[in-house]
Amino acid sequence: MNTKQLSYVIAIAEQGNLSAAAEVLNVSQPALSKYLAELEEDLGTELFLRHKKKLYPTAAGKIYLEAARKIISVKARTYQMIASLSGENQKTITIGVTPLRGAISIAKIFPLFRQRYPNVNIAFKEQYAAGLRESVINHSVDMALSTCIELEDPDIQHIVAFQEDLILFVPSFHPLAPLASRDLHHLTPIDIRRFIDTPFLTGGMQSTIRKLSDLIFQQNQMQPTIVYEADNNLILKNMVQNGAGVCLLPRSHAEPSDRVVYFSLTPNYHTNLTVMISKDHILSEEERYLIALNFGSQFGNPNYWYNPTPLAEKILEEFHISDASRPIFY
Repeated sequence: MNTKQLSYVIAIAEQGNLSAAAEVLNVSQPALSKYLAELEEDLGTELFLRHKKKLYPTAAGKIYLEAARKIISVKARTYQMIASLSGENQKTITIGVTPLRGAISIAKIFPLFRQRYPNVNIAFKEQYAAGLRESVINHSVDMALSTCIELEDPDIQHIVAFQEDLILFVPSFHPLAPLASRDLHHLTPIDIRRFIDTPFLTGGMQSTIRKLSDLIFQQNQMQPTIVYEADNNLILKNMVQNGAGVCLLPRSHAEPSDRVVYFSLTPNYHTNLTVMISKDHILSEEERYLIALNFGSQFGNPNYWYNPTPLAEKILEEFHISDASRPIFY
């Protein structure tokens, strides 16, 4: 799934039939029909009901549409802000980012970067974790912002300063929900095996979240029923909010809610927030500063804990960025 495909579902809902949606999207009606059928097959549920040549969103379709509109809105605002700051440039750094989180991270630090390097532009290539890794290896991007579990990789150098816990998102009506703390900074720890009979939502097969979730299931000798898969964490979060199941997600997605409660895991599991470069890539000064700003923006985030690799520590020291002296981001 990418943001272009999200717009397909939104157009179908707004137009009410495939022919009109295909005309708006400038694609063929058979191609759009095939896309919708494949999407519904992948999700294991119908997104639209067909009645008298009209299409109406199902309950699952409404959940999907709500998340899709949020994702597209955030992406549009992020790119508009960056475009407004961009002018004629002499050099471009191409960064691989996830469709939502990565782009927002760069948007936050872009004004400070442009103050120091006004003639350097930043270009984006959107993909999910597996695609970002391939883009780094084949040099179609200079670096990529992603997450990883293991730091040892034969083809990739991971530059990591922070790690983030994975926590369990649970609908508030679940029988175990009353055990959860309402203090997001002090979550109740729980053994995930207590949810062995509960449906699970999880990331796509190539996502970092899915790989770590599978590792957790394996280590706890669980074979849970997985009822839904998606590469986008916001989609998964919305599915939990609507009671479709429980899900392991990064701690930063937790927010006060009447519909969801959160548990920490025992033992603890985490992902590494990584800047990926190829093993043969030599970082320029501009790239190192961009990485330093990215790390600097993460200091003070209560969802992350600082555990830098040697190169990350060296880059932060080069630009005198630390928790006590991090740049001010607007």
